[in-house]
Amino acid sequence: MISTAQEFLALMRSKDPDDYRRFRHDEAPIEVWRELITKYSLANEWVARNKTAPVEILREISSDSRVVVRTEVAMTRRITEDIQQKLAADLDPSVRNALANNAKVSDGILRILAEDSEDFVRDTARRRIEQRKTQNKRMESNG
Repeated sequence: MISTAQEFLALMRSKDPDDYRRFRHDEAPIEVWRELITKYSLANEWVARNKTAPVEILREISSDSRVVVRTEVAMTRRITEDIQQKLAADLDPSVRNALANNAKVSDGILRILAEDSEDFVRDTARRRIEQRKTQNKRMESNG
């Protein structure tokens, strides 16, 4: 478990593979996450990369002014429908495209992104919709 914001920052900066694993997978108390996003907002990109960062923290940093942070949140598999909706309307198409590539994005959000103003976002969403249809047909024929 990560006990302090300073510990998270040290793990984030470390070159040690064990530290990298801890930074990606270790949990931390909510107070640590809150301190990181309020006092060390430049670490938000790294907070989003942690597999255990609470959804409420991801929700907050999904409004970060930096595209890289919003993109990291969009790629996070455990984001909720409300976060997905918010990111599906993001002004930056790379954020919307990252969301379209998210393996856990909802079908409804994919349908929204399939009508995106940017060709590459539309293409990604439509490809993902077709992949899901193909997977569902395979599952039905094997079931």
